[in-house]
Amino acid sequence: MSELREATRVDFLTAAFGKEVATQFDQNLDDASAAHFEAYKFKIEQQKPVYKKRAELAAKVKEFWFMALQHCGTTSQFIDAVDEEALKALKDVWIEHSPSDVREYEIRFTFGKNPFFKNSTLVKKLTLTPPADLADKADKPKPFDLEAPVFLADNVKIDWISPDHDLTKKAPRAHADDKEEFDEFEGAGSFFNWFGEVGEDRTSLGENLLEWWAHATEYAAGLTAHDDDDESGAEFGFDSEFDDESEDEDPKKEIDLDDDEEKKRPAKKQRK
Repeated sequence: MSELREATRVDFLTAAFGKEVATQFDQNLDDASAAHFEAYKFKIEQQKPVYKKRAELAAKVKEFWFMALQHCGTTSQFIDAVDEEALKALKDVWIEHSPSDVREYEIRFTFGKNPFFKNSTLVKKLTLTPPADLADKADKPKPFDLEAPVFLADNVKIDWISPDHDLTKKAPRAHADDKEEFDEFEGAGSFFNWFGEVGEDRTSLGENLLEWWAHATEYAAGLTAHDDDDESGAEFGFDSEFDDESEDEDPKKEIDLDDDEEKKRPAKKQRK
């Protein structure tokens, strides 16, 4: 019996166009991926001066980085109430891509003095190399695959002022293997839990931060919708108080109080 294997791109191309043409198409797709990869590297280098200038301007705005995190739906869901004072001390966020492979990067958080920990910087690295326990399961990334998964590198040690100041103990992460999202009452816990996680980035926070950082100015200014998946069409995230009213609704229609109470119940928070 032949060993079962997952169908590859070549298999699909062969089924669609035949073996000879499929081989040519496959090479063409590889060439396109290589060009896209090089364009991504070029883009990163070209944007560095822009982000450095942004950092200078952001330093003049009180709580710029905290506001940027709070106004972004994919990052704010990881901020617990206990984190706010610490994150308000955030002075800068910088992302540096690896010179050997731009798909790997580190996120550097620079803090001013705060009442919780002594570190002035916390640096979290994301790598293409899976941890030992996932090495046999993870596929080797293709040379130009920008969608290749990255993994959380070593645990970042936070020097808490005392055990009572440890925000990760005040608001621990609620992981459950059988859940696709965080429970409404348990939540994601403290933002700082992420620094201690290694291996698979189960929350995708690293990827979300990479996207968030590119648009931090818009988020800090409130020019981008808080919920990035919002389909209401409200430009710049400003909601109309009349958005939920139907044009055809009868003003004399009897109100169902039971139904109204049901609508007021908090919905379970979705993981982005």
